[in-house]
Amino acid sequence: MEELVICCMDRRLNSFLEKEHGSAFVLRNAGANVAPLMPMIKQAVREKDIDTITLITHDDCGAMGKTFAVIKENAEATDELKEELISQFEIVDFSTRGELEEKNTALQLNALKIEFPNINVQAKPVKMSAIKVPNDTKEHVLLVLSPEKPEYDRIFAGLGLEPSQCYIVQASINNAMPDIELAAKDLKAKKVFFIVGNKDNPRDVKRDADTASLKLSRLGAEVKRYDTRTVRKSFA
Repeated sequence: MEELVICCMDRRLNSFLEKEHGSAFVLRNAGANVAPLMPMIKQAVREKDIDTITLITHDDCGAMGKTFAVIKENAEATDELKEELISQFEIVDFSTRGELEEKNTALQLNALKIEFPNINVQAKPVKMSAIKVPNDTKEHVLLVLSPEKPEYDRIFAGLGLEPSQCYIVQASINNAMPDIELAAKDLKAKKVFFIVGNKDNPRDVKRDADTASLKLSRLGAEVKRYDTRTVRKSFA
């Protein structure tokens, strides 16, 4: 039996996720937003012996901060981000960012329970004050990985990065491009690494990196690839 974890991409959750759910199959995006991940969730349930789905959200969430700013303060957002993330909250009643974060957890949990009535579905909201996170002193980056177990340490070591530097998206680029743009624009991740893992086709990763580069260059973000199979440094 196997656990499927749907987790926010927040950099501060990396060590917590690896420690508490290191054997789980992981999907990550901005805000642990279920809707764009649903095709991959269904595929995992079909192909793996999933008996538990765990939703991991948290307070002080950048994705919910962006959503709050757009809905309550008329901040700007791309049409893609509005469609994928923000629009689902336009009819939700909330007054504060904290209330929005609570509603997000309830909304995503309910969507999972409706879709998978025969699987144990649970939410584990994380209080950032309850987990150890190093001081925020280093430049932020974004790692784009295939859905898999959260075995991040080798990647961090190979790139010379600290866990708390790295926002992590684990999803298909077809579903995650708005999240990648959010990380680059609003969360100030100025380097984006597309990771080639043992189960990945390098040509597919190159295609995805090239696609992202066209969109992210205008945001001043640098796109690179990193091949974990050969433990090589990033390459253009």
